[in-house]
Amino acid sequence: MPEKVPTNETPSRTIRKFNPGTFQSDTEVVEQFVVRRRELELVLEVLRGNINSPSCQHVLVIGPRGRGKTMLLARVGAEIRLNSTLSRHLFPVRFTEESQEIFTLADFWIEAIFHLAIASAKSNPKFSQELRATHSALAARWSDTNIEESARAAVLAAADRLGRKLVLMVENLQALCGEDDDFSWKLRQTLQSDPQIMLLGTATSRFKGLDDARQPFFEQFRIVDLEPLDNDSCRRLWIMASGDRQTNREIKPLQILTGGNPRLLIIVATFSRHRSLRHLLEDLVALIDENTDYFRNHLEGFPKTERRVYLAVIDLWQPSSAREIATRSRMGIRKVSALIGRLVKRGAVLVEGTGKKRKYAAAERLYSIYYKLRRERDEADLVRNLIRFMAVFYRGEELANMACGWRIEAEKSSVIREGIERALAADGIPDLQMDVAKVLFGKGVTHGRRGEPEVELAAYDELAGRFGDSDFSGLQVQVAKALLNRGITHGRRGETEAELAAYGELVGRFGDSELPELQARVAGALLNRGVAHDRKGETEAELAAYDELVGRFGDSELPDLQVPVAKALLNRGITRGRRGEAEAELAAYGELVRRFGDSELPELQARVAGALLNTGVAHGRRGEAEVELAAYGELVGRFGDSELPDLQVPVARALFNMGVMHSRRGEAEAELAAYGELVGRFGDSELPDLQVPVARALLNKGDRQAMIGHAREAMRTSQELDRRLAATTKSEPDGTSLWRWRARLLRTHVLFLQEEHPAALDAFQSVCAMFIVGNETMVSEMLRRVPILIAAGASKNGLIQALSANSNTAAALAPLVVALRLLAGESVRASEEVRQVADDVRDDIEEALRGVAAQAARKGDG
Repeated sequence: MPEKVPTNETPSRTIRKFNPGTFQSDTEVVEQFVVRRRELELVLEVLRGNINSPSCQHVLVIGPRGRGKTMLLARVGAEIRLNSTLSRHLFPVRFTEESQEIFTLADFWIEAIFHLAIASAKSNPKFSQELRATHSALAARWSDTNIEESARAAVLAAADRLGRKLVLMVENLQALCGEDDDFSWKLRQTLQSDPQIMLLGTATSRFKGLDDARQPFFEQFRIVDLEPLDNDSCRRLWIMASGDRQTNREIKPLQILTGGNPRLLIIVATFSRHRSLRHLLEDLVALIDENTDYFRNHLEGFPKTERRVYLAVIDLWQPSSAREIATRSRMGIRKVSALIGRLVKRGAVLVEGTGKKRKYAAAERLYSIYYKLRRERDEADLVRNLIRFMAVFYRGEELANMACGWRIEAEKSSVIREGIERALAADGIPDLQMDVAKVLFGKGVTHGRRGEPEVELAAYDELAGRFGDSDFSGLQVQVAKALLNRGITHGRRGETEAELAAYGELVGRFGDSELPELQARVAGALLNRGVAHDRKGETEAELAAYDELVGRFGDSELPDLQVPVAKALLNRGITRGRRGEAEAELAAYGELVRRFGDSELPELQARVAGALLNTGVAHGRRGEAEVELAAYGELVGRFGDSELPDLQVPVARALFNMGVMHSRRGEAEAELAAYGELVGRFGDSELPDLQVPVARALLNKGDRQAMIGHAREAMRTSQELDRRLAATTKSEPDGTSLWRWRARLLRTHVLFLQEEHPAALDAFQSVCAMFIVGNETMVSEMLRRVPILIAAGASKNGLIQALSANSNTAAALAPLVVALRLLAGESVRASEEVRQVADDVRDDIEEALRGVAAQAARKGDG
């Protein structure tokens, strides 16, 4: 069954809060029924199953007052009348919500005839008149001993006349059957024996006969429980009733306020939803005034002792412990705990938390507002609680905008001003102050995301100004977060002095705190201070900040402190290395690995990996090849199997560096093994930071294979490189042009080695076509590679022709072209600068050719 969400923005139709379906067309009922779709389908499923069944299954809908039982019955009736299949077989008969005239089963059948006459009036007026006459006649015979049987027979006869099964919709069945077992047993007998009758009843709770095998209604009904509406259902009902479209996040406060009670939500929807405290206060007073009887009846529906505890719960407003409720109700804790259990079971009270931290609150907070206004007539206290309520359930910009409005309203209203003052009073409830602090912090974060730094900084300043001297730890954390963010924001704006001042204020206020949440912000400030000094080129101050951070928190076992300590040690090592202080650099990396090398925390493992990689690089700079390789090996051994990108990237770099180091040492097999391991581990990764080292590894691998004469293997490597780069190009079309160009150069080299000269020259022509004028990397690569190509058998004239095809390329590579022309025996005119570089290139080419000749001679001797 399709779900309908009305599109009208300002509904003009009447919304029934207490009598859904009364004086409404079936179409109106269908349009307004926007929730309880699942429950409706459950009932209709039973109805459809009863059509051709020799006996009927009956349904009981259970839910407290206001949950939508009457609306569900009205919707079922509308569906029966509008659905061509159902209307041919079923006839709905709705009793009134309060069946005050039913005391016996005879009364029940007589009342059924009365409502059957009403239901038939439009479709069959004559039949309706006959039923009214039957009703009057039976009512007059109230003292006859067989009146019950006669009335039941009249109902069954009416069903036969209609040729349809009667669906009797009876509300508050618990009131009819709760005390009179004789009534219940006789009704059960009829429901079991007469297939013309189906009962669709409602009850406010499960009554005694439902779960006791000795009672008349045990397993008699298909039970349909009406749970409180969830967020999405509340949103749809709100849109239908008010025309005001809200997101699920925006509707959450109303869901909490009403407890997901459809009737209460409709009541609230009849009033404007204001974020202005003044208008909201006025509307709430009007709402309570208009619906006082309903609220009063709700409270009077509780047994006396339960009501006493419930009143304590709604007066406390916020979630409260059992002891707080016992104190407020002036009753013993054991008795109160038992009564709370009953209230929870009945759905009037909700439980938050577990064990000793368990707290209780009214399921429908609107009753708290009603009770406080009626009992205390204290509007300022209501304002205080409304601020608290809004601060809990709204966030970010929305709440920040509200808070700005509250301050403006406070200037015009003494009630609102007093309420806000109570909320912020020094001797007030700390979590109220926390709400305001969260508002200001959220406002800062929101404006920061929107690129409005001035408003962001103003919010952090106000937060620090209001609560900077507080001794309450929760507020201190909010202040510390604000100061840290203030520093970061100033840093982003290039205002380094203001940035450092914010970090200094944070460390000055909370540097001696033992509270982990504050220590974490102090550590963040010290780390950022070091980075800020680094940007200013103030190395000593930078290192001092890192040293202070490590000195304060280096021995902590808290991850929130270990991570900034590890970052500080890594930064310290990098800075020492930049200054040429190799021993101090290595000491910093070593300390990091010793402290956190065994950690399972990914953020610490990433810094350990960084330290090991940098250790290898540092030893490489010192010419300590064995120690360098050992560092890379340790890194790969520790984290080589990790699937975390922050660890895979340094592992890939370590493997690549190992390959390069083995190349320098002339260890070709070890070099190829390192590159092969890198490609094997990360070749299929889609991470850009891994695709680059994979491409470099394949390129170097292919180069090495070509250099040692393994042309066939080099060709396979070249093809693999092409394939991987083609796949990468689909996701990163502009990020692989240099690597594709280098791959084409490698392919050219291999083709010359295989003596496939035409294909090799074609490949070289594409290399020249892809050449980017002004790219110094490509220039250097061409100067290095062309001598190798000539040594592999390339024709000098063929290369000259390809290089000269484009005048811009020829000009950019003039020294190379000149060198080739000179080697080809041509007379060339060129500037002195070009001639000098050309001479160097010619020397490289001649040296490469001598190397090839020497290699051939060795093979011949062998």
